[in-house]
Amino acid sequence: MTEETLQKTDMPAPENAENTEAENKEKDAKAQPVVIGELERLVYQQQYQAALAQLFQIFNQSEQSLGGISLNPNVDIRDEDYFLRGYTRLASVITSLFSFSDFQLNASGFHKVAVFKKQLAAIFELSGFRGTDHVLGLISNKGSEEGDKTEFSIESEQQLVKFLLFYSLSSEADVDYSVFLKFAPHYALPAYISLVAEPAVLKVSANKKREKLLTLGPLLEDIPVPIVDDLMARLSNLWMLCSYAEADHKHDIKKHLNVILRRWMKDKGAEVKPLPETHQIQEKPTLMIGSEHFTSPHAMFRCYAPVIKQLREKFKLVSMAEKNNLDDISRTYFDELYEPNFVEDGIQKLIEKVEIIKPDIIYYSSLGMSHWGLFAANLRLAPIQILTLGHPATSNSPCIDYVILPESAFSHRRDCFSEKVILVPDASFQFHPPVQGVPIKPRLNSKPNPVRIAVPSKSYKLSPSFMAVCKRILEKTKRPIEYHFFPNDGGMVYQQITQQIYEWVPKENTIVYPMTDYNTYVNRLNQCDIQLSPFPFGGTNSNVDSMRQGIPMITLAGDEPHSRTDLWFFALNDELPQWLAANTEEAYEEAALRLIHNDEERLPISHLLLTQDFNKIYLDYEYEHHPEHAKDFLNVMEGIYLHHDKIQASDQKVWTFEEMLALGK
Repeated sequence: MTEETLQKTDMPAPENAENTEAENKEKDAKAQPVVIGELERLVYQQQYQAALAQLFQIFNQSEQSLGGISLNPNVDIRDEDYFLRGYTRLASVITSLFSFSDFQLNASGFHKVAVFKKQLAAIFELSGFRGTDHVLGLISNKGSEEGDKTEFSIESEQQLVKFLLFYSLSSEADVDYSVFLKFAPHYALPAYISLVAEPAVLKVSANKKREKLLTLGPLLEDIPVPIVDDLMARLSNLWMLCSYAEADHKHDIKKHLNVILRRWMKDKGAEVKPLPETHQIQEKPTLMIGSEHFTSPHAMFRCYAPVIKQLREKFKLVSMAEKNNLDDISRTYFDELYEPNFVEDGIQKLIEKVEIIKPDIIYYSSLGMSHWGLFAANLRLAPIQILTLGHPATSNSPCIDYVILPESAFSHRRDCFSEKVILVPDASFQFHPPVQGVPIKPRLNSKPNPVRIAVPSKSYKLSPSFMAVCKRILEKTKRPIEYHFFPNDGGMVYQQITQQIYEWVPKENTIVYPMTDYNTYVNRLNQCDIQLSPFPFGGTNSNVDSMRQGIPMITLAGDEPHSRTDLWFFALNDELPQWLAANTEEAYEEAALRLIHNDEERLPISHLLLTQDFNKIYLDYEYEHHPEHAKDFLNVMEGIYLHHDKIQASDQKVWTFEEMLALGK
């Protein structure tokens, strides 16, 4: 090996965000070759500052393309032996650098490295070391050894900062992280933010560690936050990725992250002018729509373009979205465009622009996929601020007044929202067909051998509980099966999630596909016979993709809205067998085995999906077949605008569609 090319280790794309082949090539083109041999030379000659600069070059480059380090762009990303040797080489030289006692990190250097904790963790996980625990032993005072476990103690500041950088969710050490947050908060907070935001968490022990760490939110609020923009980007990753944990308390962390966001903005000088105590009713009010992603090929466009289109009848629509998150098609949905450059302009210019526009309502189709959206959603920029569930979870922000969602996505068993809840009929939401899709003829196999089971899900939606069920299904089946995973990841992230999947289900029964263009993805999906929707975070656009090909879906319902997105498909189609929507893991397994073992049950479901007018049921974006619901979203938005004071004054938390309409009578 001579040259090693870096590729981007991006924050994982939002659920089922499609990448075209041209977009992938454009991102790959940004990667510049990095020679690991140069890093080795600098480290072993103990030229520490130059070595650290070289390491930052590697990390920075890994943020500029698709998924981290690709040692050679001409080698298949699935060549495990090649990459094992490459990652081991890289991990070894990083181990040497940080193990030298005379290699010292100042506060600035620590903060810079802490931003890249996920890259560090991935490099070591993919190397022959399979983790960073050996580094923890080298940088601290070594104690007793028992088997593969080593006890150690931390006595100096340098040992502490290095420990915080290399301690990962996969570390065997049982650490009370609250001690670090209490006694070394200025170091512990940046490391905590990156640690808990690790994107690939399929190990049971790592998941338990993450869920324990998520309970430490109250300790975060009073810790001074370094004015480091990259750290805020990592905080926004944590804000979103907490939804993929399994504990009921997982979204409580947002309350504390929101406090940090608001304090950070205040420290940066952000200032919002007070709004009038009462809002004046306008003949055609201004509705600003904050769109984290709204290009026409994107999942958010497919989900929300049909309802946003309704709003133009009674509202002046102003888009607030970064320029690259709109395209020529999506721009036509708005009367006015505000395209902030958040990186260059910062939050204060965004505030000042919004104050000039004076929106009567700000509506966020999603929150969590960009850090500018989280900043804006933690400010009172309009009298009324509303959220829909492009990322299906509560904001836990005191500045968001309402959440609008379909009836099937709401559970009456547990209150999962900080906002007032407005329910609309399920048929109020219709999908826009994928604009980049080419129809692919469905393939039905009457006697598949093996039975191919699709899991079209982003990597971070895969949970240990779901993977345990996949393992049990493989153990119990009386028929050969083959799993096909579509994590929509590239580079190092793809390799990391693939390795973790193989720890649950063996390679001989499993295919994990790297990121590709949309039509190649659908063509591969079309070879499958059954779809398993992950839990506790289900699917949306992935369900459309599979069901259009006649592939039956099995789901597990929960209380969180992201555990109920699959139920929308059953709510709109009462001919689908209800046993496909399980309420327990046992019922989920039974449903999967039932389809695997019984072609005579599976095939009629596939034929049903293919003989029904799929576009009429699910993709009726012009509401030709659901005219009675063509203005539901508009009517609810208008009702909120006209009766906001009355709704807010009421103790009622959840409002049905009928109750909203009755307000105007």
